[in-house]
Amino acid sequence: MSKDGFNKDGYHKATGTKFNKLGYDKDGFSRNGYDENGYDKDGIHIATGTLVNTSGLNKDGNYEETGTPFNKDGYHKATDTKFNEEGFDKDGFNKNGYYADGFNKNGYDRNGYDKDGIHIATGTLVNAAGLNKDGNYEATGTKFNEEGFDKGGFDKQGYDKDGFNKYGYDKNNFDKDGTHFVTHTLFNTAGFNKDGFKKDGFDKLGKNKQKLMSNKD
Repeated sequence: MSKDGFNKDGYHKATGTKFNKLGYDKDGFSRNGYDENGYDKDGIHIATGTLVNTSGLNKDGNYEETGTPFNKDGYHKATDTKFNEEGFDKDGFNKNGYYADGFNKNGYDRNGYDKDGIHIATGTLVNAAGLNKDGNYEATGTKFNEEGFDKGGFDKQGYDKDGFNKYGYDKNNFDKDGTHFVTHTLFNTAGFNKDGFKKDGFDKLGKNKQKLMSNKD
């Protein structure tokens, strides 16, 4: 028995005839000789009497004039735009000008590297920032440079050289102006400011800020 329920002689197991419950034989044709899309064995469409249906598509689902799902004006049969369901046009480019493999007509990806990893601007395996096609620094083999920062300027903990993250807060949740992320004031939930002092001028060890400053002087 075949996967479609027809035996070797073309009889269907459910109907006992040469047609399944939908009225099609083992080759997919009805008693009238047409498939579910209205084409006969020679590809003639029942409605038009030609090799294409009323939409201009042949039995393979392509436009006869182009042999593809795109018509002569470059519009796709399913989307009615110049891009198919996957987002590629008749020439295989997406709206940004890249093939499905990620390279443009000149052979470079969106980051400027060719298939061998050569960068368009430098002619080497790294771009001007020292990063290879995998986004790693050639010197370290990681996404962090020799100083420990990534291309965005942040370390592994997510802080820049000044100690602030991409949202502008330090490890204690204070921004550059000393405003706390949670309280929106100059003091955290425990009452300490960015320098570790309370409003009365004492830190958590009980040391006074003014005395500490005078001792430095």
